[in-house]
Amino acid sequence: MAIILTNKIKAPETSGYYLEDGWDYNGYYYAGYGMFSAGLSVGLTNIASGISVGIAGSSCAIADAQDSSLFVKILIVEIFASALGIFGIIVGIIQSNACEFPTFAISNNY
Repeated sequence: MAIILTNKIKAPETSGYYLEDGWDYNGYYYAGYGMFSAGLSVGLTNIASGISVGIAGSSCAIADAQDSSLFVKILIVEIFASALGIFGIIVGIIQSNACEFPTFAISNNY
C-alpha cells in the first residue's frame, strides 16, 4: 500500500516560495485527506486482523489439543479472521484511486 501511495505524490516542477493565484486548494486537500484515510483504513484493519487472528489462534490451538477432529473447522475460522486484512487493503486501494493531486503546484513567478 505504501508503494501505491508513494507513486501518487509528485515533486513540483518548479520550486518557489509563492503560490499561484489559481492554486487549487480543494484538490490538494481532497487528495491529501484521501491518502491519509487510505493509509489509516489499511492500518486499522490490519491491526484488527492481527488481533482477531491472535485471539482465534490461541483459542483454536487449545480446542485442537482437546479434540483433533476440529482442525478443519478451526482452519476456516482462522481464514476468516485473516481475510479482514485483505479486505482492508482492497478498500485502501479503492480509496487511493480517487486521490490525484492537481498537475500544477508551485511556481516562482513572483
